Amino acid sequence: MDDQDIEAAVEQRRLWLEHQLQAAADRFGVTTRGDTVNTYDMRSAGRPARTSDGEPVWLRVVLEDPDYQPHCRWDGNVTANAIANVPKPTVHQWADWAAGEYAPGRRVRGEVMDLAPGAAVSQESILHDDPGLPDQWWSDLTAAVAALAAHPVPEPDDFDLAAVIMGHVEAHFGVTLDPALFASLAWTAAHTDLHWANLAGPQLSIMDWETWRRAPAGYDAATLYCASLLHPPTARRVRDTFASVLDTATGRVALLGVAARYLCLTTDDHLQLEPHLHSLGEKLLKQL
Repeated sequence: MDDQDIEAAVEQRRLWLEHQLQAAADRFGVTTRGDTVNTYDMRSAGRPARTSDGEPVWLRVVLEDPDYQPHCRWDGNVTANAIANVPKPTVHQWADWAAGEYAPGRRVRGEVMDLAPGAAVSQESILHDDPGLPDQWWSDLTAAVAALAAHPVPEPDDFDLAAVIMGHVEAHFGVTLDPALFASLAWTAAHTDLHWANLAGPQLSIMDWETWRRAPAGYDAATLYCASLLHPPTARRVRDTFASVLDTATGRVALLGVAARYLCLTTDDHLQLEPHLHSLGEKLLKQL
């Protein structure tokens, strides 16, 4: 497929997602407004909307994609409604329907959820500059991460995070971890994708709950730390804020797992992170 064919396929997907958004708006009785936001891979699309009562909401549609399951949980945003004391959008309406001829045998999900206050701290997952967040935001984040970790630990799912961490560490550091290591860890409920594009400010809201699941304690703090390494002052603040969990045996495994995971990604930002992640990983391996 040449570049022209790719552009045509992307445009076809964009138009199809626009159609699905309108179908979702009609189904849920909301009126869309503003511009559509597409994920980089054109898997989902969202747009601000208003309910019949004038309440601002976010309308989202996503196409089922076997390449994303089980990493992304089809019902992740909805099941996250049960998590208490964490500022995040609540999903108020949802429904699934067949994708039709565009993607035979696959589903579309539509969701109407709270519109997060403020804006994403960063348009990209990796931070480059001072986010300029107030102290209250950091306090709220600390409390939110603790509340999430206190939520009942989800049952193991088809996405075996321990096996994934072992595979990534072996691929990028040439070290085979003992599977028994993971049996000794503390496991908690975690967002597992707590980067800067999934955090709103200056009033905290944590977005995108498709991948929340059980993870080694400290995995969310480790993710945010690795996503901050290109801005050392913020990385230090994250490290200091969550030192009590990151400076544990489980926290070090969480950091190692996230560092190895980020080394699998190939965006320009992640390539800039490579030397920092390799250095972090080598240090952690000596401490295991």
